[in-house]
Amino acid sequence: MNRRTFLKVSGLSALGSLLVPRFVRRAAAQDEEPTYWIGTRYFIQDSVEMSDLPERIWARIDGAWHVYPVRELPQEFVDWNLAARVDMLEEMLNGQMTMSYDGPHNAAVATVSRFGRGDSDFTINNAYKGMGMVPKPDRIEEIIDRLKTTQDHSLTAKIQILIGNYSDETIWDRTKQGSLELYSSSSFETHSFRNQMRNPISTVVFLDSTSYELRTLARLMHPNDPTLTADERSMAEYINTVHAYFHGGPTDIIAAIYYVIEVFDNSPGQMRAGSRVVPPLDGARRITRPEGEKLQAIGY
Repeated sequence: MNRRTFLKVSGLSALGSLLVPRFVRRAAAQDEEPTYWIGTRYFIQDSVEMSDLPERIWARIDGAWHVYPVRELPQEFVDWNLAARVDMLEEMLNGQMTMSYDGPHNAAVATVSRFGRGDSDFTINNAYKGMGMVPKPDRIEEIIDRLKTTQDHSLTAKIQILIGNYSDETIWDRTKQGSLELYSSSSFETHSFRNQMRNPISTVVFLDSTSYELRTLARLMHPNDPTLTADERSMAEYINTVHAYFHGGPTDIIAAIYYVIEVFDNSPGQMRAGSRVVPPLDGARRITRPEGEKLQAIGY
């Protein structure tokens, strides 16, 4: 059954039953222990549905499909993120770099799911992840090629190339952040991985004198997954390439894309620290009911 047929059948089935709050469409109950991997080579995440990108993204949460408009990061976030990266790299060039876990490279990622790893009674997990900007679809191949053709350059030269990249804000896609799932495999899955495979909702928090909280949906991508789209394959390649460019190591690690749904400004010293800035509250929180097969989807 293809996606369109599946959604039509689901929509018709929902019309014959009581609507649940917020007009969600109920999917079949899934209480069995899930299996994600195809042998040991790759997995397929089936809790997100990407075919309506770039406008919106579907997520299956607690057995119900929801749809969310994808948003752009605010200009203030982009300015802070790119400038802080340039500052960090320039400190490295000057031999002044000190180990730090704040700033734009490291984010605390909170996830939750009813299906954990079996080693805890708690369902909420929080872990620090390396996080980064992702190039726009029409720039990503250019940036991948730039990194690959300079991979063997000196560390100084590579830092200067990265500074050039982060000094050009036209390169970067404002709807997402990218990361790697470094420690998950078919023989060992992190708490974050298991939670996101089942429930893609993820809260990403950056801690600095400027602090942002991104409410996101996580798309996990194994480079060996034959169902990845061309855009997804390019994003997985970029995230692996830029990580290896600086840290070395393999280039076939699980990649994660965090699609931006909401943004909160948690920076201290404000009258309303923790206020939502994307989308603006005024007129933004409304339930929509798209027509046709997606009649019972939600969004705001």
